[in-house]
Amino acid sequence: DFWLHLEMRGSATLAKLDDYLRAIWLECCGHLSEFTIGGWQGDEIAKSRKADAIFEPGLVLRHLYDFGTTSETDIKVVGFREGKATSKHPIALLARNQMPAAVCQECGQPAKWLCIECLYEEDKDRTSFGSGHLCDDHVEDHPHDNYGEPMPLFNSPRTGMCGYDGPAEPPY
Repeated sequence: DFWLHLEMRGSATLAKLDDYLRAIWLECCGHLSEFTIGGWQGDEIAKSRKADAIFEPGLVLRHLYDFGTTSETDIKVVGFREGKATSKHPIALLARNQMPAAVCQECGQPAKWLCIECLYEEDKDRTSFGSGHLCDDHVEDHPHDNYGEPMPLFNSPRTGMCGYDGPAEPPY
């Protein structure tokens, strides 16, 4: 459901890519992260490596963020180009997914909120709609006893995990 198309300068390091992914999608509490080939227990790739030294078409790196509530992101290298950079920054966003649709667990209308308590403690027989998702009408009167108030839904795979509270301000 979540994807980004990025352009990265060959001279930029994987540390810059890590910073970018944290800013746009992942950062919540300063967790550790790493790049690997092969996922968990695969070959770790140093963040000091430059894109032009490691990237080749077809390469798939896995970025692991937070080794407790882990977010795993596959980075697929699709190609290279020569020419003027599209941004003064080392990484530029070219395209991204639309916000995935979510429906209110109470009424089935479009949801804008996530109740963490419902997400973790949901009674499976309670509803046929999405787990923890609430619309504007149902967010106000919904009980939130153990996990705090509902949070907005974000266009991020990290929504509802740890302390994630949305992306940084652009340009990342």
